[in-house]
Amino acid sequence: MKKQKQPTGFTIVELLIVIVVIGILAAITIVAFNGVQDKAKRSAAQQLVSQANKKVLAYAAQNSDMYPPDLAAADINNTTGLQYSYNNTSSPKTYGITATSSNFSYYISNTATQPTSGGYIGHGVNGSAAITNLAINPSFESNATSISAYYGTGGVGTAIRVTPGGQSGSGFLRLNWTTPPTSMTSSGLWLSTNASTPNSTGKSYMASGYIRNSWAGAGFTLNPVYYNSANTVLGEMYSNAVTIPANTWTRLSVAIPSVPAGTDYITIRIRANNGTLPSTGSNFDVDAFMLTEDSNTLQNYADGNSSNWIWNGATNSSTSTGSPQ
Repeated sequence: MKKQKQPTGFTIVELLIVIVVIGILAAITIVAFNGVQDKAKRSAAQQLVSQANKKVLAYAAQNSDMYPPDLAAADINNTTGLQYSYNNTSSPKTYGITATSSNFSYYISNTATQPTSGGYIGHGVNGSAAITNLAINPSFESNATSISAYYGTGGVGTAIRVTPGGQSGSGFLRLNWTTPPTSMTSSGLWLSTNASTPNSTGKSYMASGYIRNSWAGAGFTLNPVYYNSANTVLGEMYSNAVTIPANTWTRLSVAIPSVPAGTDYITIRIRANNGTLPSTGSNFDVDAFMLTEDSNTLQNYADGNSSNWIWNGATNSSTSTGSPQ
């Protein structure tokens, strides 16, 4: 009698074990490969910022310790992946360079003399481009001078800067009624701040601001108004009206797909146009205005007091720039 031949090949259990082992080896290989890639990107950013820094310092050494007005002046013609800022009027003078390779950024400045992970203040970081909040005095941390207010038909009151209690920082703007209005149709009630929009033709924007009111039942809108250099109104738009709970900071926003040609600045108003009227002693507070390019993206609020942001002029009273928060 012939002995029956045993079948050859792998069992299902053996095949599963092989597949699992191959999967583990593949995962280890991918992780190792990604680690090598990331290390190369980090090294590229460090080398790029180091090379740029040598040329900036060489320029300063040859020009009475004045930092170059731009990278081209320091003989840096390929600025891909580089950002540069300087201030030759401060004491001490300051500068900063950020280099980015893919999603890794390193910077060198007058205080950080070796490549440091992250970005210099006001620069985009780790692949995110810097953005600018074009609102002036956006969170009312300084005295409010360029504002407008309307108290409604027959309304009398005051519009003042108040501290503390702001939605962002300490200050905010408050409208308080000593004589309540009889109507808020037509012009409504509003408080506002201004925003600079240089070379705005063809650009889109996103406007936002926070409202807090002490009475319930009013419908609030965000209302950007466009002006030219002669302070002539060129147009305006409104967000949808929102009824918000009393005594709660609430953010309103509106996308601006385009502004009229010749627009020099935008007044961003928060206004009430319908619903319940305020009474004597009622408060209408606004804070944390923001106007940024790109109508498709509502950025988290930030200004020159935020991490990795810088004021482009007077502290608390100018536009500000930094990385998305």
